[in-house]
Amino acid sequence: MKSIALALVMGVASLFTSGCGVYMAFTQPPPVDTTSFEAGGAWSRDVIIEKLGAPRSSTRNADGTREDVYEFYEGSATGWKILRGVFHLGADIFTLALWEIVATPSEYLLRGDKITAQATFDKNDRITSFRVVGREEKPLEKIHKKQNGS
Repeated sequence: MKSIALALVMGVASLFTSGCGVYMAFTQPPPVDTTSFEAGGAWSRDVIIEKLGAPRSSTRNADGTREDVYEFYEGSATGWKILRGVFHLGADIFTLALWEIVATPSEYLLRGDKITAQATFDKNDRITSFRVVGREEKPLEKIHKKQNGS
C-alpha cells in the first residue's frame, strides 16, 4: 500500500514540476510573414510590435521618424505546435516526467532561426521600410554545415 501511495505522490509531483517542453511547444509564436512588412505602407508600428514583440532598440530621429530593431524567432504553424505539445504531455505522463530530458532541448532546437530585422517608421508611426539584417541559424543547421564543410 505504501509503494502505491508513494508512486502516486511521485507521479502527481512530477506532473507539477515538469512541463517546460510542453509549455515551450504550446507558446511558440506563429510564423511571421516578413515579406508583407517589406511592402510597407499599411502597417502601423503597433501592429509590427504585436507580431514581432517589443523592439530590442528604438531610436527617434530629429525629423520625427523612428528606427526600430527587432529580434524574433521563426514560429511554427498552430497544428505542429499542438501536435508537439500533446505528444510531450503524453510522454511526460507515461515516463513520469523523464521525457523532459529530451523535450526541453528538442524544443530549443525546433524554435527556428533567430531573426534580426530593422524597421523605419514615418512621423505617424507607419512603416516606410523593413528589412531582415541578420539570421542566426538553428544549432542543428550549424552542425550540419560544419560536417559538410560549407
